[in-house]
Amino acid sequence: MFRRPLKTPKEVNEENPFLLSFSDLMAGLLVIFILALVVSMIELQKRKAELEKEKDKIKVTLAELVGSLEEIQNVQDSIASSLEGVGQRERSLTAMLEGIQLDLKEKGVAVVVAENGSVLRIPEQGLNFALGKYEIPTEFTSSATAIGKALAHALEQEVNRRMLDTVFIEGHTDAVQNSREMGNWGLSTYRAISLWNFWTTKPGQLAAMKDLTTIPAEPTDQGRPLISVSGYAETRSTHPPDIAGNLPPDRPEDRRIDIRFTLAASEKRKLQKLQDNLKTMKEKTDTLIQKLREADNAP
Repeated sequence: MFRRPLKTPKEVNEENPFLLSFSDLMAGLLVIFILALVVSMIELQKRKAELEKEKDKIKVTLAELVGSLEEIQNVQDSIASSLEGVGQRERSLTAMLEGIQLDLKEKGVAVVVAENGSVLRIPEQGLNFALGKYEIPTEFTSSATAIGKALAHALEQEVNRRMLDTVFIEGHTDAVQNSREMGNWGLSTYRAISLWNFWTTKPGQLAAMKDLTTIPAEPTDQGRPLISVSGYAETRSTHPPDIAGNLPPDRPEDRRIDIRFTLAASEKRKLQKLQDNLKTMKEKTDTLIQKLREADNAP
């Protein structure tokens, strides 16, 4: 018997269009993801390199800052040392004047250490200048001699002269107007000159005081005469003026001699140089701090 062959289902070899589109999409997304990852890694490496560079810059800046701060600290230490030197000289000066005062006290002559230990004051009763006069009364020449000897003894010592710049013999008057030439200004100056001449010229027992010179800090500098004279009329009264700004005219205690001691300026010059260095270091440090701030604020 003839049989017709059975028909088998036709095989489908064609791909599903939907599945093809989905796989293409996933493949594309994967490529995009990989590209994005690669780009991100590149950016990260780039940023890392930039950060490393910034880090190195910060390290350099920090090192410079530390160096600058160390320099500032050294300058500050030098300033502190110099100030201590000035303070030590001031204390030594005060001790010298107190020594002169004690020496004179033992001889029955009263002087006053005034103005923070920088002035040896010979009060009115020490020389007893008469109103309008500059001559040293005969009965007070022994006091004048004792004062001169004590001063000369102190100034002959090199350790004392080394710390001094000038010793001023200052004359003063009361507020009574004087009819002499140059008025009270002349009178006060003549009083200082009178005492200086008494010591060094007439009778001149202490003429060697003329040869006293300063001892400069630098070996190449020349010493200068140590003692000078000056006059201040009534401008430096021992008492303040009244409310109206006037001084009582006849004030005997203002008819006096002050011996003023000024310290050598070597520390002052050194301090000025150190202050200039400190200013330079501060400017340098400010610049470095600004660099650090800019690096900290960088994106």
